[in-house]
Amino acid sequence: MIQNSTWSHLRQVWPRFPSTGWDHWLRHGSGLRPRECIVPEVSRTHHFDTSGTNVKAGSELAKKLERMATSRLPPKQLGDLSYLLHDDYEAKLMELARGAKLISGSQLGGLKGNEVYLLPYIRSEYSTLAKQLQISVAQPRTAHRGVIITRHPTSLALIILADRMNSQATVLPESERRHPDPGQRVQKAQAGESCDKLCQRLGMRCMDAELEYVNNCAAMLREFPCEEGCGHQVGKEIPCYVHDPSRDTAKQCLVTDDAVPSCAASHPATMRLCACVP
Repeated sequence: MIQNSTWSHLRQVWPRFPSTGWDHWLRHGSGLRPRECIVPEVSRTHHFDTSGTNVKAGSELAKKLERMATSRLPPKQLGDLSYLLHDDYEAKLMELARGAKLISGSQLGGLKGNEVYLLPYIRSEYSTLAKQLQISVAQPRTAHRGVIITRHPTSLALIILADRMNSQATVLPESERRHPDPGQRVQKAQAGESCDKLCQRLGMRCMDAELEYVNNCAAMLREFPCEEGCGHQVGKEIPCYVHDPSRDTAKQCLVTDDAVPSCAASHPATMRLCACVP
């Protein structure tokens, strides 16, 4: 459910030639922020088809969807949702995090069901953690300002996953957060040029982790025209702008929360956005 004013905004920026799922676009390219989609802990819908583009009978994704619980609450019985109002929710989230025990991924095996745990991570570690927690492996889903709240699959302990590199993940103590290199220089590469080569031309170097700080639509829009919008794709050369008019993503800016960007990657159809450091 959205207000009419929100739809008025969305319809103006909706891609003319969508090349990604609408849910990815809403998270990354729609300009909805600071608005977010609200996702219930127990789904009220169920994916029942097994012959779609992404879900096929017998596939790992189909098996995962089949295992998912579905809410048995009567329709429209949502209860009091005032706790989701921004100020109340933020205050409760911070309170929950302050009382949580700080752990690492190697400690997931011995959690107590009545405890709350705070687990900092970076995106390159996410898929490994997600497999252990039996949540979406491809990319962080249901995140709020870099934070995902889930439960351990056996102990049912409450776990707060917090992205160290997300500037909005304020639930983390400062000692657990990561920030861009103070000497970072953001620069767009030439067509087909890797960030390694660009940074070398500038007398600097590229580090994979630094690319994460420019892997967002706001950073792309500062450097490229993005005539056909900003959307989500998968590729180690992302974030990038597609200059090749023959591509289905032509004139789009691309970001990703799936693949982890690599300094060495390049593609002849794109121009990369790079982050070089001294």
